[in-house]
Amino acid sequence: MNAIFDTQLSFGAFCADNYASDSIVADEHVAQLYGLHGDNVFCLPQGEQAKSLPTVQRLLQWFLQRKLGQGNRIVAVGGGSVGDTVGFACAVYKRGVLRLLHVPTTLIAMVDSAIGGKTALDLDGVKNAVGCYFFADTLVDTAFLCTLDDVQMRSGLGEVLKYRMLCADVDNLCRTHPFNSNEVIASCARYKLQVCTQDPFCQNVRNQLNFGHTVGHAMELSLGLTHGEAVANGICYETQLACALGLVSKQYAQQWTDVVRSQFEVRPLTQNAIELALQDKKNNGGNVGFALPPTFQTVQLSPQTVQKILL
Repeated sequence: MNAIFDTQLSFGAFCADNYASDSIVADEHVAQLYGLHGDNVFCLPQGEQAKSLPTVQRLLQWFLQRKLGQGNRIVAVGGGSVGDTVGFACAVYKRGVLRLLHVPTTLIAMVDSAIGGKTALDLDGVKNAVGCYFFADTLVDTAFLCTLDDVQMRSGLGEVLKYRMLCADVDNLCRTHPFNSNEVIASCARYKLQVCTQDPFCQNVRNQLNFGHTVGHAMELSLGLTHGEAVANGICYETQLACALGLVSKQYAQQWTDVVRSQFEVRPLTQNAIELALQDKKNNGGNVGFALPPTFQTVQLSPQTVQKILL
């Protein structure tokens, strides 16, 4: 394993009593749902509201009040917003002296966001405008899924769809297993861990994990879609973009477009979404960065080319 990326991915049951000596951070909904309370529990706002600098400031002040330091562990219990926020706070607190365990409670976090060390905050309406890396362990307990509603489960399926296109093993499992089965979740999580181990800081092969996210993040912000639904839309449009550029065949594009449409409503792409995509972190030199099939490495396209093909 890459020495920089020295993290553990495990599968099992989460019991809060086993972490009484640790500091637990959860969002308000998860804390209430699972009875997480006490002096060692800090509650974040639910959803994207957590991913802000003022929220991180309050969390850092809590770390200081608890006199946390070298060797202390934070247990982040929640979905992607909790993981992003807590990871960022751990990274900047005393230059990263804390240990962190992610306990993802949503499908989207189990298969994707709780693995790999990326942290992010939103700023001035731009998603994930602030962030850094902080590598953490992850404990996946699929029992959390029983509390999710259809909207949250569907959001997770957007990321599962991404892994189907990236990894034949995941795709084969999805053809024979329910998309939220333990086997599918474990396969997605292990694939991401494998990729991140090879490329912790997204210099080459890890770029593939951005597939669907340039358009996806823009549609998430402009239309208020859930992250997974937006990624599924992004996958559809970015596959069409790859086809128009001659990178994949029309048959390939049609096959995966049909898969997306069988699970998600594909929304019209707007000028506003394109403008938001111009602020994506993968952009370079005024061009827009996309991780396009079949190689899923980043391709830089001019805004004019993007607009001409997609609008």
